[in-house]
Amino acid sequence: MTGYFALVIFFLAATIVGVAMLIINRLIAPKAPTSLKEYPYECGVPLYDKTAQTSLDQKYYLLGLLLVLFDLEAAFVFPWAVIYKSFVSVNAGLIFVEMFLFLTILIFGFIYAWKKGALKWQ
Repeated sequence: MTGYFALVIFFLAATIVGVAMLIINRLIAPKAPTSLKEYPYECGVPLYDKTAQTSLDQKYYLLGLLLVLFDLEAAFVFPWAVIYKSFVSVNAGLIFVEMFLFLTILIFGFIYAWKKGALKWQ
């Protein structure tokens, strides 16, 4: 049980600091709401009505898809490339085929976004 005591103290301290920051922000933040501050804003596109039920263009969602696509690629390919040499003696072929399949799936996602026009900006 003594091993978990430090973890409990850490979570307790994190909770206290988080709640304290919220309370301090509530107390000292300026309270001057304007119509512009209350205006909904999403993806760099100003909305013309004040409801959040307007539809946005498909290219913003496809751009988000591309962001996730290439962030995942960088997050998995870089560590794989760093440790690849240490696994060469074990199962180099299997590890290479797995990464090839992963990159193939990402390339199909990129082709899909390209065909949908996510890379064409006017």
